[in-house]
Amino acid sequence: MTRPTLLVTGAAGGMGRACARLMGATHDLVLTDVSSATLDGFAAELEGEGYVVRQARAGDLGDAALLAALVGDVGEDGPVTLVHTAGLSPAMSDWRTIVRVNLIATVRLLDAVEPVLRPGSVAVLIASTAGHMMPPIPAVQALLDRPLDPGMIEALAPIVEDMAGGSAAHMPGIGYSLGKQAVLRLVEQRAIAWGRLGARIASISPGLILTPMGRREMAETEGATAMLEAAPVGRGGRAIDIALAAQFLASAQAGFISGTDLRVDGGSVAAFRFPG
Repeated sequence: MTRPTLLVTGAAGGMGRACARLMGATHDLVLTDVSSATLDGFAAELEGEGYVVRQARAGDLGDAALLAALVGDVGEDGPVTLVHTAGLSPAMSDWRTIVRVNLIATVRLLDAVEPVLRPGSVAVLIASTAGHMMPPIPAVQALLDRPLDPGMIEALAPIVEDMAGGSAAHMPGIGYSLGKQAVLRLVEQRAIAWGRLGARIASISPGLILTPMGRREMAETEGATAMLEAAPVGRGGRAIDIALAAQFLASAQAGFISGTDLRVDGGSVAAFRFPG
């Protein structure tokens, strides 16, 4: 029998690995990540355990050639599931690069996948609770709603600088929050067109997840530990928590869910909004 295909971005990272392992039990896998050595090692590991890895391609999701190759790997014969975990956290780069990777590359990925969508296809994008913590600013949203405009980043620069109060250290976190907030809006904006194709799109907003990326944020970024400590469930998140949520959103049981976000944060956003 022909099995559905799962495309996982950021497949060699903590969340990507968990999603590939869990959902690969029922899907053929197409994997991508920026690190060739790490990705190839993970793909070989999965194949050794009996998973079907159709293709593993390393590269930058901003590269049109990579996107075209991934779409070819997925094929056009049946529905595709996309779990998009690739991204940068505030400790990993400057704010401009974070916006390019977390937002602009996400838009390019969706644009590339949309022509091969078939009824039953679904995308699950990893957003962040950071997108829920910053009040929406209409002028900023207007810029971020057009992420492929050539001057978007530079138009955003004075706003980010002003929000950071002149502190370069705060800019990556602001860029991260704005980019992830834009991903939440992107899911809502795409849901109508995807629905006409019989496809769904949703996002997950993780809290502090104890992956290597999450632990780096705790060590280097102000506020990350506070997010962990605020979680009413009393623990940090695990990669499998995200994978289980992605598996549900991609399943037939979630067939009435589209254009929305699921916070998987142990209640930390609620605790920040209603302290005491």
